[in-house]
Amino acid sequence: MSSEITRIFVDSSILVEFKKRSRPELLLHFLTFPNLELLVNPIVLSEYTFYLLAIEGEKSPRSVKESQEIRHILDHDQPEEFLSIFKVLQNGNEIIPLYLRMMRRYNLLPNDALILSSCKLHNVNALATFDKTDFTQACQMENIRLIQDISDLPG
Repeated sequence: MSSEITRIFVDSSILVEFKKRSRPELLLHFLTFPNLELLVNPIVLSEYTFYLLAIEGEKSPRSVKESQEIRHILDHDQPEEFLSIFKVLQNGNEIIPLYLRMMRRYNLLPNDALILSSCKLHNVNALATFDKTDFTQACQMENIRLIQDISDLPG
């Protein structure tokens, strides 16, 4: 991987597919580069753990909650070690007008606009996601490299 990308924002779709073992290759590839900084924000943490409850509980997260299984799932899965691989970007009030502008301009849902806005606020020029339809136009217009596959990485 070229030295031009040293920081990649990792969308929850990458984490979820890794957890499901359905598409682990891209994240595994990232992990082979010790100087690559993998970034998330609290939205990605929330989305990942929401899907973790569904995957491990084998039912909806609401049903997992109602059956009092959240603690058991988290104790069994122990996501802290996995999630500690990522640096969590924090956003302040400056994100409010930016994410609302992103929603308007690119017809993005709130979480996707918050993810893209985190990239912009923290000068992250690469976004890894399997949600191509949500981010293609916005990433192109905002000059953020969209990475969905190892082949999308620079030489």
